[in-house]
Amino acid sequence: MNKVNNLTIRIWLITVLLLGFCFIATTELYSHVYQNNIQMNYISDYEKMIQTIEKRLADDQNVTTASMDNFKAHDSHLFMSLHIEGEPVLNFSKESQSFFLSYKDSLLTDASIKEAFINKEDTQVVSDKIRFENTSGLFIFRVKNLVIEGKKAVLYSVVDLSFLNEAEQKMNSWILSIFAVYGLLAVLFLYFLQKNLGEPLNKLRDIAFDYAKNDFNQKASVKYKDELSQLALAMNKMKKSFETTGAATRQEKELLEKIVASISTGILYYNQEKTLLMSNPLGEEFLRNWDAFENVKDYQLPEFLADKIDKVIEKSEKVYDDLMINDFYFQLSLVPLFDEDMKNVRGVLVSLKELTKERHLDKMRVDFISNISHELRTPLVMIQGYSEAIIDNIAETDEEKHEMAMIISDEAKRMNRLVNEMLDLSRMEAGYIDLIIEDIFLEDFFKNILSLFKRFANENHVKLLLEIDPEIRTYPMDGDKMNQVFVNLVHNAIHHSSTTERDGAEVMIRVQLDKIIDEVQMEIVDNGPGILEEDMPYVFDRFYKADKSRVNNNSNKVGTGIGLSIVKTIIEEHGGYIEVSSMINKITTFRIHFPYSDNTI
Repeated sequence: MNKVNNLTIRIWLITVLLLGFCFIATTELYSHVYQNNIQMNYISDYEKMIQTIEKRLADDQNVTTASMDNFKAHDSHLFMSLHIEGEPVLNFSKESQSFFLSYKDSLLTDASIKEAFINKEDTQVVSDKIRFENTSGLFIFRVKNLVIEGKKAVLYSVVDLSFLNEAEQKMNSWILSIFAVYGLLAVLFLYFLQKNLGEPLNKLRDIAFDYAKNDFNQKASVKYKDELSQLALAMNKMKKSFETTGAATRQEKELLEKIVASISTGILYYNQEKTLLMSNPLGEEFLRNWDAFENVKDYQLPEFLADKIDKVIEKSEKVYDDLMINDFYFQLSLVPLFDEDMKNVRGVLVSLKELTKERHLDKMRVDFISNISHELRTPLVMIQGYSEAIIDNIAETDEEKHEMAMIISDEAKRMNRLVNEMLDLSRMEAGYIDLIIEDIFLEDFFKNILSLFKRFANENHVKLLLEIDPEIRTYPMDGDKMNQVFVNLVHNAIHHSSTTERDGAEVMIRVQLDKIIDEVQMEIVDNGPGILEEDMPYVFDRFYKADKSRVNNNSNKVGTGIGLSIVKTIIEEHGGYIEVSSMINKITTFRIHFPYSDNTI
């Protein structure tokens, strides 16, 4: 069945069948017409010849003694026998007479001839049922009653047309030979079709399948100027077009994938059966967070999202919503995608924009404004109160006035420090920070810092410790800027350690050298209440100041929330980075990593 589906075989079969039909029909028609025409001509000729002889016999009484060869014109297929009064005339065509006598039994096998022979009536029988000497063919038997010399005579005429069978057999042999040649030509024609049509079409088919698989390594060969060569030329042009279009499509697809993967919006695409067909990393992260929240292992379509997809498919409208999962805030946008007819929804594109950072920033801004207002309001109130007291001469002695003036000065310094911190942060974030790098003796540097907090630590019952690796004595850095860093960190450590309810509060500064990873690590360690895990990613963000950043610490409400942001910026300008780790009610460590070089001693 597969061979019949082959175009070459079909063309060959149709051609062979058509030619065969035409050949057979023509041969049969020709054979039939030719044979009938020849037979009729021979029968007509012999009838005329016999009638002529019969007329001569009737007209010329002396012909009975003459040789019949003169009348037959030496025809070897006509045999006659003349009977007068029932007795054969022996000298009448002796050859024919003897043949007739030997032929008689064969002739009488035909019922029509036998009846005519017995009745001796004028008649003529044309038969092809007589066999003589293993020969069968067409015979003419004719009976003619005559009166010769006043006596009744009967002339029997036999025409042997069996030689026509030999011609027919020769013709059949020629037809069989022609059929054999026709079969051979058919095989050669099939080979020709396979070679010049089948194989080129198969090659073009294979190349087309390769093109469908985006494999453009093969090229169709063009040899002639026929239709197949034109098709090959068209396929080569199509190949170049596909290569150009495919390259552009791949570039556009790659660009689209990169854009989708790099945008700050999560993308999820579901079809009508709510099967996930496409996603980007942020979209997958959203599903992971949801799976973790729902305690499932595989990515599953959240039920609330499935309901919204059904709503979009049903109404063919966009849907917007806000969502919070595990303290993560998302803004959802569901957009229907339509078929080409713009009637049916083929899928829904879900975009998820995470607003967690924006929400935290909003909260930090609110907290910052509240903290700044509180920080500035307190010294302003005190400055205003004491200045009015001085103006109204409430202070009676110079000592009291001096004390009030000192309070006003301290509060003004406090306000100036707050303003300077905000200005420093603004300049640092804008890139306006100049470092004066010089080798700083670390032991003297840190002892000086601890001395600044000695009184503050004693008042809060916090023990200060210093541990420096003896292999490192100096480090190149900006002394003033790093002093600002460690003052901030040590102050925070003492402040939070003092809030612990257990005895033995302590703050340690540890400096160590790690030659394996080429780092100088400076740590500020305290055993205060610790930092909650959800606050850890935001402790270095500007203006971040959560009331729960140090658990059970009511005093933590004071401050602007920009100190650690300044610390992070200064450290990064030195080529290092800072990280924090904490265990609740056990230990909190701020670890600074600086690059180490052989020049550091």
